[in-house]
Amino acid sequence: MAALLLPGLVMGAEAVLLIDGALNRLRILEADKNYAYVTSDAGRLGSSTIPTEAHETIRYLSEPGETNPVRLQQARGAVDRDFARLMTELAEFGDKRPVLKTYGERLRLAVDGIHRYRIRVDNGNAVTEEIIGRYKPASDINVDLVDVLRFEIADPVLSRKLHTFVSLLKANESGLVAGFYGTEYLRGRTLSTGDLDTFLRAAAMKNESLHQLTVHLSSASLKQMLDFEETPSGLWLKETTREILAGTAEPSRPLLQRWTRENEARVAFWKRGIAQVIGEIRQSGDTLAAAARHQLLVLVGAIGVLSLLLGLVIVLAIKGVALASRLLRERELLVEELRNAAQTDHLTGLFNRRGFDGMTRVLLEAGSMQAVSVVIFDLDRFKQVNDIHGHQAGDVVLQRIGEIARSMFRSGDLLARHGGEEFLALLPDCHLESAAEVAERVREAIEGTEFALENGTVLRVTASFGCASGEAPIGTAVIPELIRRADLALYTAKFAGRNRVALDGESDVLTAERRAMRQA
Repeated sequence: MAALLLPGLVMGAEAVLLIDGALNRLRILEADKNYAYVTSDAGRLGSSTIPTEAHETIRYLSEPGETNPVRLQQARGAVDRDFARLMTELAEFGDKRPVLKTYGERLRLAVDGIHRYRIRVDNGNAVTEEIIGRYKPASDINVDLVDVLRFEIADPVLSRKLHTFVSLLKANESGLVAGFYGTEYLRGRTLSTGDLDTFLRAAAMKNESLHQLTVHLSSASLKQMLDFEETPSGLWLKETTREILAGTAEPSRPLLQRWTRENEARVAFWKRGIAQVIGEIRQSGDTLAAAARHQLLVLVGAIGVLSLLLGLVIVLAIKGVALASRLLRERELLVEELRNAAQTDHLTGLFNRRGFDGMTRVLLEAGSMQAVSVVIFDLDRFKQVNDIHGHQAGDVVLQRIGEIARSMFRSGDLLARHGGEEFLALLPDCHLESAAEVAERVREAIEGTEFALENGTVLRVTASFGCASGEAPIGTAVIPELIRRADLALYTAKFAGRNRVALDGESDVLTAERRAMRQA
């Protein structure tokens, strides 16, 4: 028997290790997929959605027309939707990666600045020269976010794609900045020293990022964007940029019109290409997660078949001793049932007094408790229920009260039917205030419960509660004293009007005469 069981145990342990490893890989790849989604959404917001609103704002401010306000509102709506979705994703991962909360707050502040600028645009108090200062910070934060998250990716292939994606976003952002200042220059605006410096750094950053993309070329979509830079349009834009920076380009309407046309073509081409790269990143994340799930299913299936075969062998081996084992179990169950019958109230299924006392000793011997509370509650005027509706109705109410007590007290609390309509609860590691809160929840639950009888009658009952508490050291002699004090508190609740919770010490000890006056 042992010779069969030992290999089975070894194989079972190996199976658990294999499944645990597969689950860990699944969790890692699922996280990679989620990070891929966040980076793609951040990249879209920074490279496309926000720049589109900036472009439509420029058009609205510099080229009045009937369609421009509509296009501007559509662009604003797209920014708000993409921003809300990204903030939801960042909040979901913020507990695991606190740095994401920081980026979320930075992005929120930047977008708030965009919202304030929108008001100025709508009121006619904005100029195009402010566009970069208002929109670029939000775009830069999204690029930074992608750059940070790429280091969270465990899969090396996906991590390399995100590394390339960061260079692509920087190249796109630099191209947008260079295009903006080139447009302003060709419109006849004199660029400040700071503007020229930003223009120059943007052009240099674009060239550097394009060089890195050429070295790490990894997709057809990326190749098409790089190829555009070598077309006549791309070369013309590059040469004109150099002339503007050198101060040799003469602003003119024809030159501005061509610059605008060629630059818009470049922006549209890059926007489509970035969208395709984003789709590739999301697809890579989905593929990794799907492969991990497939691997896990195959592994679990193989282990299941192996376990089934091994189980059949073990079943055949132990069949000869099954009868003796069954008889032994039945005997133990019978003994346990007899023991439970002696300790359990047959009506409510809770402990009776004997069972309560026995379990109390077990709890006290199991370890030292820092505090313990006793709650006693008694149904108000329960005798009237029996007198008017009969003892069968009273049993229905008591059974339901037992169910309510089990559901409302804490899972580790010890519950008992103390006798008649009185119930008793022992709450380990619970101070008086907490015990009172638990008692109040039970009281409200009883008060709000309708007890339906077989004849269609619906009853409502209430209960009064008394609570007492003691602190370490706690021995067996403490419990009877707590029960006595909780019982006195219960009487206080009864004489205070019933259907309430009273605490130990809220009133003087009731005299024997007042106790005799208690109504059932």
